[in-house]
Amino acid sequence: MAVVVQFLVRKFIDGLAEEGASELPFSTYFCEMRAELEKATISSSNADELRECMYELNNLLSQCRMLIDRTNTSSCFSLSKAWNSNKVKKRVVTVKRRVLQCVQHDPNGDAAALQEDSSTTGFSRWTTSWPEQSMIHGFDQQLSELEQKAFRNCSPGRLTGVGIVGMGGIGKTALAQLVFNSQQARGRYFPRIWVCLSRTACTAKDGAAKDVRKEVLQSILMALGLEEEIVLSIDGGGASLGDLESAVHEKLKGKRYLIVFDDVWKIDGWYADVVGPHNALPGSYQQSNCLALSLPKERGGVVVVTSRLEQAAEMMVGKSSVYRVQPLADRESSWAIFMDALSKARPALAKERRAIDLTTINNMKEEILETCSGLPSMAKAMADIFADSLSSPASTSSQELSLSGGIVK
Repeated sequence: MAVVVQFLVRKFIDGLAEEGASELPFSTYFCEMRAELEKATISSSNADELRECMYELNNLLSQCRMLIDRTNTSSCFSLSKAWNSNKVKKRVVTVKRRVLQCVQHDPNGDAAALQEDSSTTGFSRWTTSWPEQSMIHGFDQQLSELEQKAFRNCSPGRLTGVGIVGMGGIGKTALAQLVFNSQQARGRYFPRIWVCLSRTACTAKDGAAKDVRKEVLQSILMALGLEEEIVLSIDGGGASLGDLESAVHEKLKGKRYLIVFDDVWKIDGWYADVVGPHNALPGSYQQSNCLALSLPKERGGVVVVTSRLEQAAEMMVGKSSVYRVQPLADRESSWAIFMDALSKARPALAKERRAIDLTTINNMKEEILETCSGLPSMAKAMADIFADSLSSPASTSSQELSLSGGIVK
């Protein structure tokens, strides 16, 4: 792991020197990170987080380099429009803070500010069970492999588990959505429950800490049809965690169900072994709280977990049930995601019947695909940037993307 991080750090430092930091937007932030990274010590305590930071940082640097290159050759490409936006600046600031916390080993870092930044820049999110169709390209093989893992040996008396792991933006949630909505799932399991465990759930609006365990159980109960007022009254009436676990157990008892725990971001013993041979009675909840006790297994079922933390997924479903998502191998799939997202990124342009010049985009196809690195989320992010930056009045050119209909003419 340290070797990978060292490579990513060196790639960033060399890339910054090659480009000339003074010409880059937000050069001060990049230079401050470079100074700290050059003297940083990479260890097991910071390697995982620093790796994620470096992926994001190198992506930002690549996008910045591409935007500057394009400014020199295209009058329709507006650098200020692409980079001097509040959204992108927050991304850079957030990455800088994460990098500095990693390399300076500051346990008293500004965690509250980091979480506030991350909630607005994409490090935290809220997901649903319905896939974003523009992101669903190139997953056929991985989906087939996942379905084999998820729907094998679904016999009474046990739950089948699968843990979907990989770096941020690689498509874990998209794959879970495809499994959740597959024909096999829809025909064999009822109910099907989607629980999002993104970091946005761990803090209340007033800043007070929430008990994520209770939120998980409440989400399951509401997905099972209980009205929100009733679910919240269980907790509001002084109920313990065990009472909520018991309520979930009773609602799921006798059912063959599928449940997805998306974006598990914390290693916690409460999540442990959710598919194991537990068959505890409700009366035991008060003595040993854990999520597994909420999930009856007499009719069987499926549990799907997604997480960047492989250890968390292993703890929940077992090491042999972990599936590691790979970047998209087919470059054309990344291109299809980019083009789909581009056609939907600017509804305002559609209303004005403005168009994006495809000639400019096609000339940069190789650069775009290299920057995307097989990551669906990066392909979509690139489309968002281009939609802001390459907009031009509709022309009579035969090569243009009509955003009014998302059609290549």
